Amino acid sequence: MVGLLEYSDRAQAGVQEKRSRWWKLNDGQREVRIMPSSYLERLNETSNLIKKNNQIARRILDYSLAFYNIPFPDLLHFQSAHRSDPRPIGDHTSVIQSLKHFVRDWSTSGAHERDPTFVPILSTLETLSPGGGGDSRARQKILVPGAGLGRLAYEISALGFTTIANEYSFYMSMAHRWVLSLADHDTERIQHTYYPFTTWWSHQRESRNVLRGVTFPDAHLSSEALKRYTLLEGDFTKLFLDDRERGSYDVIVTLFFIDTARNIVEYLQNIHAVLKTGGTWINLGPLLYGTGPWVEPSLEEILQMAQRLGFELLPTDDRFGADSFNNQVSEWRGKVRGCLAGYSWDKESLSRNAYEAQFWVARKVR
Repeated sequence: MVGLLEYSDRAQAGVQEKRSRWWKLNDGQREVRIMPSSYLERLNETSNLIKKNNQIARRILDYSLAFYNIPFPDLLHFQSAHRSDPRPIGDHTSVIQSLKHFVRDWSTSGAHERDPTFVPILSTLETLSPGGGGDSRARQKILVPGAGLGRLAYEISALGFTTIANEYSFYMSMAHRWVLSLADHDTERIQHTYYPFTTWWSHQRESRNVLRGVTFPDAHLSSEALKRYTLLEGDFTKLFLDDRERGSYDVIVTLFFIDTARNIVEYLQNIHAVLKTGGTWINLGPLLYGTGPWVEPSLEEILQMAQRLGFELLPTDDRFGADSFNNQVSEWRGKVRGCLAGYSWDKESLSRNAYEAQFWVARKVR
């Protein structure tokens, strides 16, 4: 929580660093037309926008303090007691990443990233449970580990399924809970504006792009859908060890998740263990291994491991990408597909970050 408390101070320190670097230019360099005085004006406006962003950070903090029943003076005391620690207790990078997910998950500006990844998953779920009449979908439990700020899990719940979102990052979880608390309950929709580019000046086509705001949430949050929705915080490999959890889920959906594992074999084992026999695993994402993975298997090796664990790959619709293996592995033909999936892909910038994300559907047969 300290990271949210210190968001403004740390973000403003970044702006001040930019100012300091500006003044390292000599008088002649500062007067060159390609570096006009508007640069300083943009820094001043960025500083003002950080103050607005801080209002959102404080709303998340206040909501979280109330949710976890932590008095604000206790947080201040904790912050003071650890101020001299060699490593900061407030992870500013994690705060920035969680706030940026409002763009990807909950704004129209992120729709071009969501649609290519959500459509294959949601369409597959509707195929597995067509119609959705009565309580048939509500009786099915769907687990979404690595849920981030929860948009995919929410959309699954909105289809009528009982949905359990799981998230490891505490800062993601706090923002996740807060944004879902904005469900309007049949009153006027509550929206906020966040300025995501105040901390990211690279790859900008125009100076004004840094000052853009993004309004969220773009969805009409349904209180009915949220009745079927649960967020569980913690490590995916530890939370579901209880016998009541093993073999209790009808579907597991992993989106941009399995490559986050330190031990991907453990992830696959856990996915298999929590599914019912006959249950379905839907995966979509790249293979971008994080910090210090124990093993870094290829796509081919991951599929082989899944089969050894007791999964059978199912045919997938060719609308959802090109066949990843073509005729190379006949038993996988038409079952694993690659689709272009952007990540933090700002249409106004000079940068394009995307993956050939892999999509498959597998059934637990044993």
